[in-house]
Amino acid sequence: MQKKLAAICIATLWSISSLWAQEEQQQDSEELDLFDLSLEELLDIKLYDDRFMLYGFINANVEKVFNVPSVNGEGQTITESEPLSWSPIQNFHLYGSGNLSKNIGVFFNLAYNDRAIEVREAYGNFKLSNAWQLRVGQMYRRFGLYNERLDQIPTFVGIEPPELFDTDHLFLTRTTNLMLHGERLLSQGKFTYALTSGQAEGGSPQDIIPLGWDFRYQSDRNGIIVGTSGYSSSINGQNALSTVGFGEGPAMGGILPWMDGDQFAVFGGFVEKRINRFLIQSAYWRTEHSALRNPENVLTMVREAGINQTQRDRFLGANASTPDAELTTDDVITKANYATHTFYTRLSYSFQSNVGQFVPYVFYDELSNPEVIANKAFGGDNEAGITDDGRFIKLSMGVVYRPVNKVAIKLDMSSHTQQFNGEQISYPEVRLDFSFGFDAFGGLE
Repeated sequence: MQKKLAAICIATLWSISSLWAQEEQQQDSEELDLFDLSLEELLDIKLYDDRFMLYGFINANVEKVFNVPSVNGEGQTITESEPLSWSPIQNFHLYGSGNLSKNIGVFFNLAYNDRAIEVREAYGNFKLSNAWQLRVGQMYRRFGLYNERLDQIPTFVGIEPPELFDTDHLFLTRTTNLMLHGERLLSQGKFTYALTSGQAEGGSPQDIIPLGWDFRYQSDRNGIIVGTSGYSSSINGQNALSTVGFGEGPAMGGILPWMDGDQFAVFGGFVEKRINRFLIQSAYWRTEHSALRNPENVLTMVREAGINQTQRDRFLGANASTPDAELTTDDVITKANYATHTFYTRLSYSFQSNVGQFVPYVFYDELSNPEVIANKAFGGDNEAGITDDGRFIKLSMGVVYRPVNKVAIKLDMSSHTQQFNGEQISYPEVRLDFSFGFDAFGGLE
């Protein structure tokens, strides 16, 4: 039913958008100036300027989750709403960029989050030509439409990222250490590429060589971006480790913390199309894992993490009916070959009024991960992990209001739908986000 509703929404919005397809591009140019741009574009900042530039944003967020399902001692489904979550400083980011010479630029991204300051990005960019450039340091990998922009909340439509980049069930690490990239102008647009590598997930001591790639074609004239991104955790056949230890929470990459090792690859593609005031984005990603579970970690989850019966059968196989007290590490299925996938479609419409810009939107997201559990303390995600089959669908709708280009106020409501305890159930979420972009000392020499 949810897929039918999503298909109807997509077809309806696409039909409506065609009514505007014959309008002159000049009529919409001013409205698109504030529509889904980078933070630098919103603040009118040129990266790698000959001056050193400081800029950033702050945002506050409030969220309420209703009727989250669980199972009581009698095996019945019960629901309970979570407390209102208020984050007066959800994020604070300070960016700096400048040129050391004509062909050498530097960039950093400092973030204040969870009462700590961390360096999200810090790299130098060496430019031999537009087609051949090299970044060295720590940077967000070029992957799909969102990864390089997720730290710039005022810029993109919506509040939450596509499920691929949800920090509770990431498909791969967001950052990398080395990027060879460039672009080539074509008659109707441009072709860009990026090849990335660096430290393996978990900082594994072996000689592991990961490889990421992104190839895309972009035409501002036709309002389209189409491309493919991918990643291999090791191109030389070695198993990598998780970014966190078992019991330290969700991993910050694609390897779950109860694994002794994993070799995986991510493949997928994406498309973005502008039709005057409409923006349509869609992407699909699939990951193939070849992993080894740690038997002691799995036994701990079986006894303490509150896993469901499907997960118990998956971890223990024919031994699933054995009482917990009698289980041994020999009862655990250590080999774990599995696939995850995610798909999203995002549609939004931008229009200008006397009081600012409004961007209503509707999103469809789905994710499947048969290996993940619910308990976040042990590395679960409390989304796919609560389901019977590891799959959920999320429908979202909301609006972005920009009274000026540097301010975004976002109101968002979504509904998770999944199979839970033998029945299909849904639970809603409501979010409100305030974000403010700023530039500071933009003229320092």
